Amino acid sequence: MASITLDSVTKRFGDTCAVQGVSLSVPSGAFLSLVGPSGCGKTTLLRMLAGLETPTEGEIRFDGEAIDRLPPGRRDVAMVFQSYALYPQMTVAQNLAYPLRKRGVPKAERATRVAEVAGMLELEPLLQRRPRQLSGGQQQRVALGRALIREPRVFLLDEPLSNLDATLRTHMRREIGDLHRRLARTMVYVTHDQLEAMTMSTHIAVFDGGQLQQIGSPEDVYHRPANRTVASFIGSPAMAFLDAEAEDVGGAAVLRLAGHIVAALPRMPARRHMVVGIRPEDVRVADGGIAARVIGVENAGHEAIARLSTTAGDIAARLPAGPAPRAGDALAILPAADRLHLFHAETGARLTLNPRAPSAAVAPSALGHLQD
Repeated sequence: MASITLDSVTKRFGDTCAVQGVSLSVPSGAFLSLVGPSGCGKTTLLRMLAGLETPTEGEIRFDGEAIDRLPPGRRDVAMVFQSYALYPQMTVAQNLAYPLRKRGVPKAERATRVAEVAGMLELEPLLQRRPRQLSGGQQQRVALGRALIREPRVFLLDEPLSNLDATLRTHMRREIGDLHRRLARTMVYVTHDQLEAMTMSTHIAVFDGGQLQQIGSPEDVYHRPANRTVASFIGSPAMAFLDAEAEDVGGAAVLRLAGHIVAALPRMPARRHMVVGIRPEDVRVADGGIAARVIGVENAGHEAIARLSTTAGDIAARLPAGPAPRAGDALAILPAADRLHLFHAETGARLTLNPRAPSAAVAPSALGHLQD
């Protein structure tokens, strides 16, 4: 196991800056997921950890030791690729044993270690097969086993599930999460799938345009996103962003959205115009609320996701099982006041104001009198 520290790490390819001034630290035994849209720099960062790329500036440390100038073979890391990279002429047992054979581990010890890893990953019945005789999920387990057998300080995984179908992805996601809990080894996992990151990670680092936007626990990045970029990437369906205004009503600071007062604020902000972020699960149908029209419904059986249009913008609502509205239906909705996310209208940075339900004097049921 190893702690990982990046200190102002930058990587340029000619005039292109793929990773810009990234600083982060994760403790030994962490499961760190690097997430973000395509081209955001996450794979380049993983390759720098592996030694396949060298930082243009900055320093990478494992357990406080600078490793960014060490060749890959001296870093004690194991990498699992998207393409599995198994040797087609070798059996599963030979693929698993190959890293140990390269390091001169005696044959008897190799056999023992292969048996241990095969048992851990339920590969015993497949040991004499070759990769072409395996399913995608089986090949992925072999690739994981080949990394595990080395017992490295750090595991690096580059979108290892992207070639699998949805059912296999779910299964392998559980297997990798269980594996991390059993081994307690440091893992760095690259994915564009925020659900994978949320369900497996102890830490998530969100990137955009080569820059680190936020690092924290899955709960932190979901419930307290640092900015609109993080908020829009984490969560499915995505958070809606609507224009809102802070106003003074009877000496109290309140937040008005689409003509309705939806929350009280602890103080009047310096800039009264802001952007409100609302997650689908924080929207409820309520009489006297914001007028909305249904523009589409996705029915998943246990719930329905309704896409709604309001005068402030479009929003998604996660509705419980039951008769779902239809496109064209009119609804009245209200967001949960204490779960609103407020962002600076120009910079997109998170605002620290903590909204709460308005008092009875300015409750949503009395809004008709306040809109004039």
